[in-house]
Amino acid sequence: MSKPTVALETLGCKVNQYESSHLLERLHQAGHPLVAFRERADIYLVNSCAVTARAGTQTRQLLHRAQRLNPRALIVVMGCDAQLEPDRFVSEALATHVLGTREKLDLIRWLETPADLQHPLVRVSDARYYDRLAPLPVNRMLGERTRAFLKIQDGCDAFCSYCVVPMTRGCGRSLPAAAVLEEFDRLVRAGYREVVLTGIHLGQWGRDLTPEDQLSRLLTALETGPGPARIRLSSLEPTEWNPALLAALAASERICPHFHVPLQSGDRDLLAAMGRPYAPELYLEIIGELHRIRPQATLGADVMVGFPGETADRFRATTELIERTPVNYLHVFPFSPRPGTAAARRPGRVTGQELKARAKALRELGERKRRQFHQQQLGRWVQVLVENRTADDWSQGTSENYLPVRVRAGTPPALGEIVQVRLESLTPRGFIGRIS
Repeated sequence: MSKPTVALETLGCKVNQYESSHLLERLHQAGHPLVAFRERADIYLVNSCAVTARAGTQTRQLLHRAQRLNPRALIVVMGCDAQLEPDRFVSEALATHVLGTREKLDLIRWLETPADLQHPLVRVSDARYYDRLAPLPVNRMLGERTRAFLKIQDGCDAFCSYCVVPMTRGCGRSLPAAAVLEEFDRLVRAGYREVVLTGIHLGQWGRDLTPEDQLSRLLTALETGPGPARIRLSSLEPTEWNPALLAALAASERICPHFHVPLQSGDRDLLAAMGRPYAPELYLEIIGELHRIRPQATLGADVMVGFPGETADRFRATTELIERTPVNYLHVFPFSPRPGTAAARRPGRVTGQELKARAKALRELGERKRRQFHQQQLGRWVQVLVENRTADDWSQGTSENYLPVRVRAGTPPALGEIVQVRLESLTPRGFIGRIS
């Protein structure tokens, strides 16, 4: 007898995507056929995100869609939003199974437990008591044939005043270096030419281990590890770019020159109210040092707009600081009050047309800086990881400094191949290049 079909949709961060890939591998190994979420399935899985209210809305929309596609299906909401508000999913009768961030990793066990919309199964433990981090082997990334993510850290101890992540993911926990090297080797042997190291608070990797370790030492170990994969780092906080990490970056031949350093605000008082442990001057110093070490690096930042107490002058401080930096792309997020956070109770929140105008101004600033940076890249030779091929014979991929590039060649490069490309022109879709 065939196993029930499964459809999965993943929201949120790279950590969620990595965990979904692990779960799908296990489901496939258990004999479950996998189908697209838009198709009729016997089991629907939503790996949820809770960082913003919009992510919560998207979760509920997906659950409603699953109910319409197959009213008799098992519907599982799991992960961060399920961890944050399990009772809400029960009261709204949106899922047959509600699984927290730890419980979802034992998904197959819970699928064998009977449940329905009237009597959902709820398994959500207290994230404060999550302990060590165990490896989650992945041989093939969900939807990715050429670039792999590798989760090496989970949880966060920062407790920024606007953020629910410590409530949904627990305290910071690191995968020991030996396990990281083993999983990195697994992905390289699977054929991946680029591995993105990811975590909820990546820069804190190693601090909870015994003996304590540091991300800089891990990167040095990976530098001499199995090749030929290049290494990309996900987001790192300003305070985590210590001298040892900067030295490891300067010495590396494998770390991609693409760094995302969250800013959130350029105003000292707002940063303090957010619980961000740095001043604008430190941000300028770190971004300047990254630019000095890797002058062709793509440098990105998260910026929050509309945080309670953000006056016009404080918003101007943010735009002026960004203008002074070599940051060349922005992720702009309107403030989203999250349940249980200190910021949700703060007065002075910016809303309505003023919020939209500020977000628009920041996005336009980010777009202008991106265009300027892209113009500076014309004529350079870059290493492009070929990721897909279009119907009209263009090969598309991403350079080491995260530029979107298209090339055409008599003999198209293989997917997953890294080719040397000269950036010759720029279009709204990215660069047009010539293979050497």
